[in-house]
Amino acid sequence: MKNKKRLTDRELTIMKAIWDVGDGVGTAQIVRKLYECYGEKLTPQAVGVYIEKLERKGFISISKPGNYYKEYKPLLTKEDYMREELKSLQSFWEVSAARYSLMALEDADSISEEDADALRRFLDGLR
Repeated sequence: MKNKKRLTDRELTIMKAIWDVGDGVGTAQIVRKLYECYGEKLTPQAVGVYIEKLERKGFISISKPGNYYKEYKPLLTKEDYMREELKSLQSFWEVSAARYSLMALEDADSISEEDADALRRFLDGLR
């Protein structure tokens, strides 16, 4: 994600819909996902405008395998995007990864048992 422009909140929501649906997603699937999961009511035309922006920013590729519908494919994984965002925040606030992560956990209402186990294994590996 290096040298890519930042995503607006709406662009990020559309990217999340693309990641959730998977490779080869079309506009209609994105519109449906945005409404069902995020309560966003966007027209296919509005989604198309954001799709073009996401392509220009280097986050997706657009193909037209048939003669009619376009398909969109993310050029990075959701996890890679989250890592880069975390690095950017750490750099901006000049806080270490460990401290930044702990700050986020301090405000968490609850942590799942699975996440707690993963955190314990990670911390045990540091010894």
